[in-house]
Amino acid sequence: MVAITATNSTTLSAQVLLNKARLDQAQRAADQAENNAKQLRALADQAAFEAQQSHQNVRKIANANRQAVATYGSPAEPSTAETPEKLQNFIENMYQATSEQRAASGNALKLDPNAAPVVNVQGQSTGRILNLST
Repeated sequence: MVAITATNSTTLSAQVLLNKARLDQAQRAADQAENNAKQLRALADQAAFEAQQSHQNVRKIANANRQAVATYGSPAEPSTAETPEKLQNFIENMYQATSEQRAASGNALKLDPNAAPVVNVQGQSTGRILNLST
């Protein structure tokens, strides 16, 4: 009978060690989960702080916009007027006045006086097409 008792205590001891290992593993998993929860709380706090700052920025911009509207009136619709001919001619004359310097620097463009005007998506004239060939 002594042999049976020794076998039982050995089996019991192995079970205790196995249970202790499981307990240690469960404790490590719980500690890791708690650390993850703390990190997620910190991230959530940071995100809430950033959201609050963004909302304050929205309110600040909205107030500035209201003040601008009160001072200057409602924003006008985008202009559909073409670039005035006088302005186009002025820019063309400025280019011609500096074309020699541009040619000397290797950045010369040849102007085509018969070129069609360049029109943007809204149909506004934005200038003329230049002949870029040499």
